[in-house]
Amino acid sequence: MTQPAQTTAPLIELIFDRLATDDVPTGTAELVLAALTSEEDLTAALAGAPTRLDPRSPTDDGPAEQIWLKSVTVAGFRGVGPERTIQIGPGPGFTLVVGRNGSGKSSFAEAAELALTGDSARWADKTSVWRTGWRNLHNPDPCWVDVELRVDGVATPTRVHRAWPAGAELADAEVTVTSARGRHAGLSDLGLARPLELYRPFLTAAELGKLAAGTQSQLFDALFAILGLDALSDADQRLLRAARPHDTTIKEVRAQRTALVATLDRIADERARRTAALLRGRGAVDLGAVTAILDEPDEATTNREVLLCRELVALAPPPVDEVTRLAGQLRDAATEAVRYDGGRSRAALRSAELLRLALEHHEDEGDGSCPVCATGTLDGGWRAAAAQSLTDLRQRSVAAQAAANRLTALLRQTHHLIDDLSVPEGPGSEPTVGALSDAVAALRRVPGEPAELADHLAARYPAVVAAADAARAYAEGFLRQRDTGWRAAAADVREWVATAGGLPVREVTLARLKAARAWLKDAGAQIRNERVAPFAEHSQRIWAQLRQESNVELGAMTLEGTNTRRRVVFPVSVDGADNGTALGVMSQGEMQALGLATFLPRGCAAESPFRFIVVDDPVQSMDPSKVDGLARVLAELAEQRQVVVFTHDTRLPDAVTRLGLGDARIVEVTRAEKSVVTLRPGSDPVTRYLDDAHALARNDEIPAEVRGPVVAELCRSALEAACHRAVWRTRVARGVPHSDIEAAIEDASRRVATIVALAVFDDAEKGGDVLGWLGRRHGRRAVNAYQACREGVHGAYLADLPGLVADARLLAAALS
Repeated sequence: MTQPAQTTAPLIELIFDRLATDDVPTGTAELVLAALTSEEDLTAALAGAPTRLDPRSPTDDGPAEQIWLKSVTVAGFRGVGPERTIQIGPGPGFTLVVGRNGSGKSSFAEAAELALTGDSARWADKTSVWRTGWRNLHNPDPCWVDVELRVDGVATPTRVHRAWPAGAELADAEVTVTSARGRHAGLSDLGLARPLELYRPFLTAAELGKLAAGTQSQLFDALFAILGLDALSDADQRLLRAARPHDTTIKEVRAQRTALVATLDRIADERARRTAALLRGRGAVDLGAVTAILDEPDEATTNREVLLCRELVALAPPPVDEVTRLAGQLRDAATEAVRYDGGRSRAALRSAELLRLALEHHEDEGDGSCPVCATGTLDGGWRAAAAQSLTDLRQRSVAAQAAANRLTALLRQTHHLIDDLSVPEGPGSEPTVGALSDAVAALRRVPGEPAELADHLAARYPAVVAAADAARAYAEGFLRQRDTGWRAAAADVREWVATAGGLPVREVTLARLKAARAWLKDAGAQIRNERVAPFAEHSQRIWAQLRQESNVELGAMTLEGTNTRRRVVFPVSVDGADNGTALGVMSQGEMQALGLATFLPRGCAAESPFRFIVVDDPVQSMDPSKVDGLARVLAELAEQRQVVVFTHDTRLPDAVTRLGLGDARIVEVTRAEKSVVTLRPGSDPVTRYLDDAHALARNDEIPAEVRGPVVAELCRSALEAACHRAVWRTRVARGVPHSDIEAAIEDASRRVATIVALAVFDDAEKGGDVLGWLGRRHGRRAVNAYQACREGVHGAYLADLPGLVADARLLAAALS
């Protein structure tokens, strides 16, 4: 099957080409390119500053290697108890894992998905109760899953191991990733996190059901990201975020203009009337004329009484409780200062000095009579008492000094408070103003003693505050009677003018951003249609095989809409008549087929590093004809990919066998008591060829001369299939690229001798050594089978056909 075309031509190159071809204005082009890069570049471009202009494709970080699935191992997980491993062929091929419901087969599919992605699409919409059954009931510990990957051209495998200690939750797995480069914290270290998100190589029935569930936006996003177009969405969002504050401010200024006109119309003031006239309408406003009106002098500013009232309104003396607290502190400080009388403190200082000198004298001269009075004795007892007295005197002196300093500070604070009280000077026609002056004057007649000052402050200050409150109330009432409302409205208009002055710049910037968004939207739609075309074509080819007897014909899939209206459109016709979109006319089986036609191209995109795809339970609701179509689709995909399908429906393996679709490998899964899972091979190509040869060799109804060449040809096909398997196994383990293995097999398959030599000696040129090697290692029967396969095809072998099949079976086993 032809694969989807490459879709990751650098997006920036396409944008550059279109910008040049469309002759886009420089300013618009700069914003488009900057928006494709980063928020910082867009900000710089809007400000006229230099930008980096270094956009990157979302697939730039992906690995270039081709990655194949080697094995999946499960222990203590879901339906698998003791450790079991499914081995996958190391190259392109079709593997069917079959088993009844409950056999444990889907546990391997879920384990592979969980190991690589950390989650399972099948569990995504399940309740927490359902998700608790992930440990095996019979063998819950140890519990681990392991996936072995082969990177093309690398001998050392990459392993992803996810284990859960006893009692751990599903999200608490211990993850180990190893590769040829060593140990890693996760697959992101190998550059696989983004490819796993874009080209998720796991397809479950739950995902196929999403189409019927109406999750069009999810499918849209998945395809959009694969096409490398999410950079366009990111750029559009950056442009939108950059435009939003400008658009909001412009709308707010326009709304405020309308509100200001309504306010000014209610004010009986000539200035308000003239300002409203300038603001009314939708045209440009002469901001200079509005500012001139705002700057006109207020007639009331020349009225002395108005000026006085404005000063009174601004009065804010300290609260009474604050001043009362200050008076209490002053009173306490005065009392403390009295306790340490100044005269006595000076005497204490002199006494302390005398004691200090006496102690120094005693230290120098030792015991003796007092040099001052000549009557006392300076001895050890005196020294101890004198030292204690000196300490007491010093402490008293320090306390006296601290009390004096605190009193001085409080006196200064009190005088500042009284001196800072001011009474506006005015005509004094209102009694409240005179009462305030009298109260302040009475407060300023301060007594001399600190304690008396404290009592004076506490007694007189409340009258000052009461007089100030009365004066302020009078002033506010007076001003309210004279105020027309112009002053408050003028302040709002002035603020509006300041904002409106920046509107021209904002309008130009908004226009640039809108132009950039419009161009990017049109260009993005064209690029989107061009890039989705290969996927749409691939989906149509798949649908053509899956539809079989369906009368629904699928048109080219398209991506439509943006933001919350984005969707994937599947145009269909029924019996040749257009019937809108697919979702409204398809049966459940057709929906399942449509899901496969949609999701398979994503998993098999040419850019995906994963050369495998794991499909779980794809046959639900399909009629027999569609199962045949699915078998053909998967077999054709298996020509270039590893296709691993898990199914309980026997119709798919039967269709693969009946239609003779390639060399599909079948693994049968059974589950016994205690979750013991058994894996056994189904009819592999070697066995199938030999079984067919055996049945034909014993059919005596057909003449021997007719049977002989056919039996020999079947034996030769079995021999070649065994050789192919051996060559793949040997060379993949050595790290040989798959394309080289395929080329070597194709060149060697022209002759039996060369393909056997390639399998045995890893050298197709040693065909002459094959016969001797077979005789030495495997005896005469192997030699006879080898020669018969070389010669019997041409009709030369007619004797003992059952014996030939038995010998060929021996030889195939030896070569495998």
